[in-house]
Amino acid sequence: MIPLNENQMTASRHGDGPMMVLAGPGSGKTTVIIHRVYHLINELHIEPGRIMVITFTKSATEEMRRRFINLAGAVGSRVMFSTFHALFYKIIRYHYRLSPQNILTDKERQDALKKILHSFSLETDTEFMQSVINEIARVKNDLINLEFYNSSLLSSEDFKNVYTAYENYKYERGSLDFDDMLARCYEVLTKYPATLKMWKDKYPYILVDEFQDINHAQYKCISMLAGSKQNLFIVGDDDQSIYRFRGARPEFLLRFPSDFPKTAKTVLNTNYRSTEQIIGLCNNVICRNSQRYSKVTSGIGRKGNPPRLIKAEDVNSEADAVALRIKSLLRKYPPEEIAVVYRTNIQSRAIVDAFLNSHIPYKIKDEIPSIYEHWIAKDIYSYLRLTYDRKIDDYYLRIINKPSRYISNAAIASARRFGGNLLNNLYNQKQLKVWQISRLEDLSRSLHEMSKLKPSEAIKYLRHNVGYNTYLKEYADYRKMDPVGLYEALDELQEAAKPFDGNEDFINHIDRALEEALTQKSVRKAEDNHDRVLLSTMHSAKGLEFGAVFVVGAVEGSIPYEKSKTDAEIEEERRLFYVAITRAKTELYISVVKKRYEQAVKPTRFLEGIF
Repeated sequence: MIPLNENQMTASRHGDGPMMVLAGPGSGKTTVIIHRVYHLINELHIEPGRIMVITFTKSATEEMRRRFINLAGAVGSRVMFSTFHALFYKIIRYHYRLSPQNILTDKERQDALKKILHSFSLETDTEFMQSVINEIARVKNDLINLEFYNSSLLSSEDFKNVYTAYENYKYERGSLDFDDMLARCYEVLTKYPATLKMWKDKYPYILVDEFQDINHAQYKCISMLAGSKQNLFIVGDDDQSIYRFRGARPEFLLRFPSDFPKTAKTVLNTNYRSTEQIIGLCNNVICRNSQRYSKVTSGIGRKGNPPRLIKAEDVNSEADAVALRIKSLLRKYPPEEIAVVYRTNIQSRAIVDAFLNSHIPYKIKDEIPSIYEHWIAKDIYSYLRLTYDRKIDDYYLRIINKPSRYISNAAIASARRFGGNLLNNLYNQKQLKVWQISRLEDLSRSLHEMSKLKPSEAIKYLRHNVGYNTYLKEYADYRKMDPVGLYEALDELQEAAKPFDGNEDFINHIDRALEEALTQKSVRKAEDNHDRVLLSTMHSAKGLEFGAVFVVGAVEGSIPYEKSKTDAEIEEERRLFYVAITRAKTELYISVVKKRYEQAVKPTRFLEGIF
């Protein structure tokens, strides 16, 4: 058996009653959980089939089960290891006599909501749709009355319409989604005492991992299942609570001793992962949060190099600097021991471009489309391609009414019948008015002017002189969405174009990047993903560790994210930054830029007084 430190021993040898274990990064929380189960079986003689260990992901469940069986042998297979959703599904399946066919897949849910949003003339962009899904989940996970929920995405009327239409869609088909499992389980355990008693009697000993990620519905259900015996052993870290958008809040961990008055408590404050200098920086960052348990983490004497700050002019030079440093680090680290972590997916663009130029093998953890696959990128591609190649109709068809030039589909169809250059043929369409011809002439002149400019300047000209910014604003208004995300995508494309002198060079780069995006989809599907540097958002990096970590874009507006305004939101952003920097075992690099999208930015407030 692995030797335990004093606090790990205290936790694992706890007897009956509630126990809260605050487990910092790299402190061996999984080790404590499996030793706790081992102690229950071998020292307290609890029947293995009466113990349940709950985690949040299937991979964590399988890892926990594997490690426990390695420790305890065959008896380990009789312990119940489960995710929250798997447990709640078992409870409602037993009660409602459900089958797997009743559960909507993610794709089925997305397809249904896409049709519903479209029916209300609302945005169906993938990112927006996912945000709507998150808000619907929030209503269920927080057990909120729909009448009292204020959407940050849609008007109250629009959100209620979408929510109700989606509920009706599921009702008509006898279907549930993953979030329904939580709300339905709460309903079953609340309304049917016999069912609650059966499950309480079946598993009188409950252990919960990553308790800081729990939401209201999960907290209520677990509290009911623990019952009066309260043999509830929870492990978590309030400093790593980063899923508020899913309904998870550190308050559930903070209030646990009040809800369970006889709670024993211990802190796993020895970090076996990181060097002392990295741990010191992490402590300095997180101690400034007020809504937390006061604790300080220490290491095991590995001093290491101090964390380093990389300063760059803009995101492109930042990415180049990171790529250059990684090329050097690859002499002593295998690629899979290096990670680049950022706040939002859009920040991966510059890193990917730099890695392609530097021939650094990489894998993007999040399944997201390349920025160059965005419909705005396809518009920009068409405009720039037409500055030097006027022969392909498809490019004209894409942008002829972006911004609107009021050229009808009938006129376009008529012009295409003649063959040759579409724009020239449109001039000869008798049904077009003089003012429409004038707008086509303006388009031709604009393409000529853009052909003389560098790509980034051509995009700027398109935005302000041709009117593409105005087009996006009108598009957003019609779709009842915030245009900020559209402008950010356009800003990122303009930034991506800066290193290139000619439009054709930038177009060739986009073609290459799109080919690489297809490769990345294959990489994510492959089981063997070694020998690649990982690119990940801060959220997706949670639970991982690397020899060297680069946290990029550590500036105001990115971290904390510009949409975070309240004290609670800012504290969550600080926890998110804390999660990112605690991924590093030996080397930590944090990068800042002077300008983002041609606007001056300041280093994140989370580093004030540290660097």
